[in-house]
Amino acid sequence: MVLLLLGLALFAGLHLFKTPLRPARAAIVARIGEGAWKGLVAVGLVLSIFLMARGYASASAAVLWVAPTWFNAVVILGMMAAFVLFFGSYPGSALRARLRHPQLTGVKIWAVLHLLANGDVRSLVLFGGLLAWAVAEVILINRRDDKPPLPPASGSAAKAWAAVPIGLLVWALVLVAHPVLFGVSPLG
Repeated sequence: MVLLLLGLALFAGLHLFKTPLRPARAAIVARIGEGAWKGLVAVGLVLSIFLMARGYASASAAVLWVAPTWFNAVVILGMMAAFVLFFGSYPGSALRARLRHPQLTGVKIWAVLHLLANGDVRSLVLFGGLLAWAVAEVILINRRDDKPPLPPASGSAAKAWAAVPIGLLVWALVLVAHPVLFGVSPLG
């Protein structure tokens, strides 16, 4: 459980450099340069995901609740929306023009669905922790930016709505690869 908690803390902590720790980020970038900073953050995020994965695998799988079998269909369909939203945060996106934080909204949907579907202790920590991070991140970004108006969709309709086919494609690939990647088939 310690590795899982360390991974969550590292993941959340690195993201704080975009919100309340911006002055510290600016000071570090001034010393080491933008490229080195981005490299350090990338390595830190990869390490955080590794720690979360290793920690999840070794943490307690004691069951707290069992989701009903019909909930699996809700998760599959909800994940479709989560993937589309996750990819909808690029500049010019029609989703971004309608929703302030599409990527973080996608993460929150992903976390809630996985939290409800997996009623064990380690899932509560992992998905509950990532849900708490995404909620906190939205609050911190809104405080930082003082809720500016939503940017308009721009470019062609294909560019504005590209998140839909991209999200659906990635959703389908993850759905098929889920047993290999995570050892569980969402399809039963």
